[in-house]
Amino acid sequence: QTLHIHVVVIRGPVCGDGSGLTNSIRDRNTVHLYVLPRRRKRPFRRAHMTPSLPDAQLRGWEGPVREDRPIERDGDGGRRRTATAAAAAAEAVEAILSGVSEACCVKWEPLPDTPTMYADPDTIYGELEPQPGLRLVPPVRLLRSEWVVARAAQLRAVPADRRRALTLPRRQELEVLEPSAYYSAEEVKALPRGPRNAGFPMAVLAVSHSWESEEHPDPHGRTLLMLADAITTAQAIQVSKGPYTWQTLPSRVAVFFDFCSLFQPPRAKEEPPIGEGPTMALRAALTRMQVWYAHQLTTCFFVTDGNTETANDGSHTPYHERGWPTFEYHVSAIGKAITSSGWPQLVDVGLGVDTLFERGVPLTPAALEHLLESKRFTDGTDHGLVLSLYKKTVQCMIIGASRLIYSSCEWGPDEVRAFAAAWFSLCDRLEHFSLATNPIGPSGVAAFCENIGPGTLPRLKFLNFFNNQVGDDGLRCIAELLRRTPPHLPMLKTIRITGKNDTTPDGKHALEEACRSRGIKIEG
Repeated sequence: QTLHIHVVVIRGPVCGDGSGLTNSIRDRNTVHLYVLPRRRKRPFRRAHMTPSLPDAQLRGWEGPVREDRPIERDGDGGRRRTATAAAAAAEAVEAILSGVSEACCVKWEPLPDTPTMYADPDTIYGELEPQPGLRLVPPVRLLRSEWVVARAAQLRAVPADRRRALTLPRRQELEVLEPSAYYSAEEVKALPRGPRNAGFPMAVLAVSHSWESEEHPDPHGRTLLMLADAITTAQAIQVSKGPYTWQTLPSRVAVFFDFCSLFQPPRAKEEPPIGEGPTMALRAALTRMQVWYAHQLTTCFFVTDGNTETANDGSHTPYHERGWPTFEYHVSAIGKAITSSGWPQLVDVGLGVDTLFERGVPLTPAALEHLLESKRFTDGTDHGLVLSLYKKTVQCMIIGASRLIYSSCEWGPDEVRAFAAAWFSLCDRLEHFSLATNPIGPSGVAAFCENIGPGTLPRLKFLNFFNNQVGDDGLRCIAELLRRTPPHLPMLKTIRITGKNDTTPDGKHALEEACRSRGIKIEG
């Protein structure tokens, strides 16, 4: 990447402290350096640098850009002034280049995974920022949703035999041909967030899709057309189920589509390499691919049948038979909320935008490994990569979590039993667990209690059975669990049984007696 340094020598007086000079023309790879004269009363003794590169790259570089010698304005004319100014400029340029070199030579290291990273918007924003250890290249770029829709409209307007020219370009091509197709990192940060009751979801959409060929994921534009239709539909209609109605998708969203968002390596012998910076950025992005799908604040669209028509040679593999889409589908459902306070954050485009996603029980790493054995990877080494990413995700989002909320997932007793058997023995840090608005019934409560031993969920404080149709039998099952010795769920403080639970005073009395002896509060 080329860095242009624009040096301007100011020989006349400068008003104020010279900060107004920063309003000069800027472009992405230019640093404007101003060498200013010493003033008689208020010496201005530094070369002023305009950081037109992203702030994260230039932060701290202005410090070493100093010139302590004045620019002479008298004496024998222009030669002295020019020589002195040139010396000052040369020192400043050397300092800038030293800073650039230092930033470019920093070894990139991924941030450590933490339980909070999948709920922190800065995790997403950080992937969009140019990073010194990656030759100042951002690992990921996000498309404007309006550009995606417009591109699909152009594609739809031309005959099928001319559509190849309007399919989605690779990132390294699109950045040059249509840079306005992308949001900047700052623009993504400025996009409106969803409502508080939904956890302030971000207007960031991650697309999961299969690749129709090894060279191009969508050579005929079918996935692009389905995606654009899904976006416009989700922005126009509200999804309803029973008494609940979800909001529409925001009118502007930033779209993660791997082919356009990540640098693409050469896929043919005649293609030139993409360069060291893009190569490093691609590797960095792949080590964090799970973030775009698993993050609790992003929205995921699964284009499950966008490529139902097979390629001419019959080589196309459907969505659910491919490795990466299978990983993306399952990692997305680990921790996202399903709440009508916001818009649907999980959408199966193949089933229809107006159909609510039914989130299954998160697979264990062993179960995913077994599932991936039957899936196709273009690159066989990716099998180990996606399994590693999945293990890191569940370690943070389930095993290391303090809150697990699986509300409105349409889970019944079988799902509760499967989740409890797979995960409860590992969740030593869990403090808040919710199964609200799932039709689990008394059998689901029994399945929950069956998987609670003396040392299970040792930190659990809040248990939510809102709208679970638990009935009196379910309340008696909980009461029996609380009377066991040694005490089970020793830190439990509150049980919520409000909503539609089909209970009577007799069932509540049995639970109250057990809770009273343990000092546990009942809500409901």
